[in-house]
Amino acid sequence: MAKEKQATKEKKEKQHWQWIKGDDSGMVVTIKEEDDQWIYFNEGGRVSKDLKSEYLQELDSDIAGEYVQTKSSGIDPLNVGGSPDTNISIPPKESSPIRLLLDKQKKLDKIPLSISFKVNAPKLGIMSILENSFDLNELNQELEKFMEDQIDTEEIIRTVKDSIKILIEERYKQV
Repeated sequence: MAKEKQATKEKKEKQHWQWIKGDDSGMVVTIKEEDDQWIYFNEGGRVSKDLKSEYLQELDSDIAGEYVQTKSSGIDPLNVGGSPDTNISIPPKESSPIRLLLDKQKKLDKIPLSISFKVNAPKLGIMSILENSFDLNELNQELEKFMEDQIDTEEIIRTVKDSIKILIEERYKQV
């Protein structure tokens, strides 16, 4: 009888559940223990037994394995581990089957992604005057800041995305 109880407890601990509603939506958890009113999770937090079916869905072991294998190494760089109330968790991104296959590839090609932006720059004559008037290191730092301030982060993101699309079209042309 004791072996059956232990086997049931181990099976329950290995079951993976995913939050489908609430602040933790998408997060995968395993049950640590239950009492008359609450279900407690190994990852921290709890849920009322009455709300389990509304907030959680059980995951198949193969699907849950993808989430569990991609978890961090246990290193807590932000030192946020601790009591369930202070635990901060980021829900895992849902990946398509294509993305899962791409992520598992061991041999990938490193290819250049060329990106260029146009910025306003001082004329060579002005730069010559500035070089004679100011420290070269200070001048270069200010020139860098001057050019950086002209670049919009949204433009950078759009340009990178456009460059990736062009790279894909050129590299993987369909015959």
